Amino acid sequence: MSKHIFWIASYPKSGNTLIRSILSSLFFSESGIFSFDLLKKIVSFEELSRLTKCYNTRAENINTKNWKEKNILIFQNFRDIQKKNNLGFREDFAFFKTHFNGKNFDGQRFLINDYLRGIIYIYRDPRDVCVSWARHSNLSKNQSVDFMLNESAWIRWLGKEKFKNYKNDVPVFLSSWEKHVRSWIDLKHNCPFLLLNYEDLVYQKKDTIKKIIDFFEDNFKIKISNKEIKINNILDSTSFNNLQKLEIKQGFNESINENKFFAVGQKNQWKNELEQNQIKILEDEFGLMMKKLKYKLYN
Repeated sequence: MSKHIFWIASYPKSGNTLIRSILSSLFFSESGIFSFDLLKKIVSFEELSRLTKCYNTRAENINTKNWKEKNILIFQNFRDIQKKNNLGFREDFAFFKTHFNGKNFDGQRFLINDYLRGIIYIYRDPRDVCVSWARHSNLSKNQSVDFMLNESAWIRWLGKEKFKNYKNDVPVFLSSWEKHVRSWIDLKHNCPFLLLNYEDLVYQKKDTIKKIIDFFEDNFKIKISNKEIKINNILDSTSFNNLQKLEIKQGFNESINENKFFAVGQKNQWKNELEQNQIKILEDEFGLMMKKLKYKLYN
C-alpha cells in the first residue's frame, strides 16, 4: 500500500503559504529562487476539482446533504483522491496544503494513516492570527475572535468560479483555533511529523530552513543538492518584501476581496491592533494551549 500523501497543514493565516514557498523552492528549483509558479507543485487540497473526484456523483446530489454529511462523505471517499493525486517530486510523494481539522465528526478522521508519508504542521500566535484573519476576510476584530472560538467553524473550498453547481456551503471543517491545533499535534502519528511555528519561520528563517532540510534528509534519506546556494537564494526570494513585490507585480490567486495576501507578516501585531477585552477573550479560551506552545500571556 503506497504511502505518498504529505500534508502541509495549518489553521488559516499561520504561515502555510510561506512553508510551501520554501519547500517548492527547495525541491522544485535547481537554484532555490522562488516564483509563484512553483506553488503549483504543492497545491491546496481544498480545491473543488478534487471534490468532484471525491463524490463521484452530480453536484446537485451533493448539495442536498447538510454540511456535516458532506464532510463525512469527503472522508469516506478520501482514499480515491489520495490514489489519483500523486503530484510530488518523487513517485512516493504528493504534497498537499490543507486547512482541514485533523479530526472530524462521529469518529471520522481526516488523517488516514495508510496513505501518510509525512506531515508538517505550522502554528502561530492566535492573537496575531486573529488580526491577520480579520484583515484577510474583511471581518471586524470581534467577528474574527468569534470565528476563532467557534467549534463548528468552516471555510469554503477553492475554485467556486469553475464549478458553479456547487453551493457556497461545501465546507472545509476547522473548528476553533485550539481544537484545530490539538487535532494535529496531539495525535499519534505513524509517519514523520515536523512541528514549526510562524515566528521562527520569519525571525529565525535560516535555522528553520535547515531544520526542514534535516527533517527530509533524516527521515527520507533525501540529499539536497547545492544546499548552501539554495538556502541563501530561498532566504532572499521568499523574504516578505520580495513576496509583497511579486504580489503587486503579478497578483496572487489566494488573496480574497482584493486584499493583499502578503500584508504585514510580523509577530506581535496584536499588541497594537487588538483591544484589551479581545486579548482577554482569546487568552481565556486558548491560554493552556498558548502556554504549551510557549506564548506568553498578556493578562
